[in-house]
Amino acid sequence: VAVGMDVDLEGARELGAMSGPFFVGAGVAVGCWVLRAGVQLAPKVAPNMPKMPSMGAAAPNWNAAAAAAQKLYQDAISRVAGAHPGGFEKAMTRREAGLILGVKESAQKDELKMAHRNMMLLNHPDKGGSPFIASKINEALEALSNRAKRSSAF
Repeated sequence: VAVGMDVDLEGARELGAMSGPFFVGAGVAVGCWVLRAGVQLAPKVAPNMPKMPSMGAAAPNWNAAAAAAQKLYQDAISRVAGAHPGGFEKAMTRREAGLILGVKESAQKDELKMAHRNMMLLNHPDKGGSPFIASKINEALEALSNRAKRSSAF
């Protein structure tokens, strides 16, 4: 070490210890991005696969591979997010109603009323919200409060 130069080995060790989790996280993020891009690209590429000449060996079933990749991606997303896979069920269930209002299925009447009010303030059609979403919020309140079902506009 040259005279007058201080070497901070402790600071270098701390930086090395902190960079490991960063690079692991960055690697996971890049891997997910690549998987997502592959899943989104597969349906576009799959129709063109029969037009390609055979490469001698048994040609892979690209449609099955694309479907399997799509299923893996959806399963991974639902596991990571721990969320509902998306969309609405044909008939409103108590579980779906609880997810829409953000309450437990066994919530008390006052808790349901407050959750419904908050969701309608955010999604009311007069405030720029969707009439369809507003009807689903109302349907969720009816499903959890055991009221007689009214006809929906949708």
